[in-house]
Amino acid sequence: MTSSNAQTNSIKAYVLLNTVIGKTTLVAKLLSDMPEIKRYDIIMGPYDIIAEVEADSHDALSNLVLHKLQSIDAIKHTMTCPVLKKN
Repeated sequence: MTSSNAQTNSIKAYVLLNTVIGKTTLVAKLLSDMPEIKRYDIIMGPYDIIAEVEADSHDALSNLVLHKLQSIDAIKHTMTCPVLKKN
């Protein structure tokens, strides 16, 4: 993103990722190479990683989740939580 207006109009979401045992670090490395992933943290609990993502539209967000993330063999499950109101 090149302007603050782009950030205002973008779609923001949190994506929870469940990875194959032993592959969390690999998935984290792959996420770091994706421009839509603004940050991520490795967490404990039913999910292994939480990623903050931004996309230009709902279609772009869907494409990211359905085609980029879910095509990674080391990711078993995702849960996408779109942000309704940004602070």
